[in-house]
Amino acid sequence: MLKRWISSWKQAPNNWGIAKAMDMLNSHHLAGMSAEAKRCALLMALDAAGTGVEALIQDAVKQQRLLDQQEEHRQARLRKLEASILEKNRAVQAELDRLTARHMAELQANLDVIAHHQDDFRAWQKAKEQESQRMMDAAAFCVPHGQTSRGAALSVVMEPLRVARG
Repeated sequence: MLKRWISSWKQAPNNWGIAKAMDMLNSHHLAGMSAEAKRCALLMALDAAGTGVEALIQDAVKQQRLLDQQEEHRQARLRKLEASILEKNRAVQAELDRLTARHMAELQANLDVIAHHQDDFRAWQKAKEQESQRMMDAAAFCVPHGQTSRGAALSVVMEPLRVARG
């Protein structure tokens, strides 16, 4: 990003611009010098190149505008990318919601089938209990009336039925 911007500055080696001033001020030759000494060295270099502070400031303003334009351009590209990806995410979320709803409906249908079969089984159990009671009531008439208690005699009569179920 900045390399392209900096390289555009350096395309005209005879022109003294803000890039050349930045390079000079960051040079190892000026390292350790005071701010005032660096300022004097920069002004002397500008005089030797036949240019002035105004031209340097104008170039800095121009380069800053270019950087701002590049930032705006990159920010616009970023916003466009974000919008595109967010739209894709919305589509994925919609598909996920659709699939979730479909599978939840399938799960509920499966639970409904189980509930239906459980209801059928409970109804069968109730009918079985009624049928068992009717059998015991009918078998009770087979036990003579004065012998042991009715419950004990009935259990003797019903024992073969219990073993058969067993």
